[in-house]
Amino acid sequence: MKGAVLIIGSLLWDPDKNQEIGFREKWRNKRLIVNNKIHVKAPIRYGRLSGDKNEENYTMVFSKDCERGDLFGTAYLVPLKNRDIKTKKGIENQARFLSDAEGGANKKLCKGYKDKWATIGLLLNPQMPREEKNEMLLWWKNLLKKDGGLLDYHDYQVDKEESILSDKGELLIKWLQPLDKSNIDAINEFDFVLATCTKPNIEKYPSVEELAVHILKDKRKYFFSNIENGITTFQDRDILNE
Repeated sequence: MKGAVLIIGSLLWDPDKNQEIGFREKWRNKRLIVNNKIHVKAPIRYGRLSGDKNEENYTMVFSKDCERGDLFGTAYLVPLKNRDIKTKKGIENQARFLSDAEGGANKKLCKGYKDKWATIGLLLNPQMPREEKNEMLLWWKNLLKKDGGLLDYHDYQVDKEESILSDKGELLIKWLQPLDKSNIDAINEFDFVLATCTKPNIEKYPSVEELAVHILKDKRKYFFSNIENGITTFQDRDILNE
């Protein structure tokens, strides 16, 4: 099987400046073919307050409400270096490497202790036979449950939108489409995609004005680093004009 990671934020660009060689940079160099990344449409927006209380800033989440033409953002699909994964264990290993790159004390597929803040989601190629897909998702569900996850799968949403995570840990978005249509065949070669699904922790999505205020205070420059690296949302232009 061939796999990739869908990256919607700092996993792509964070240099981990506090270390000689940061753990995220090591992960990218060792596990991903970054030079072959594909720019794709993605239903993403700023929807989670992260960081210390005095330096909180909005970070990226998947959103079902953004899964339409004028609300799609852009992100990157990055191939795994291990192009031929022959067992489910191989997929699990890659998912745990991704979890490790996200930080925290362990490589569990559900991040956090009592209060989970993220789950590693699985997206399968829609051309996969139904029986094989069902078998894969049942296996994935059991993995996540062993790691203490999925009790909160319905919380991966804001207000009245649908959750982007299923009770099996499936990432409930459409199969990815490239910005450059010549890359469609390369995307369709992937059997599976892994992605970090961060859980929103707000009751409603922030307005453009709220986002602009937080961005000005953000010492990490998360918003601007995303834009510089091609990760965007439908609100970015309005935020910059505030």
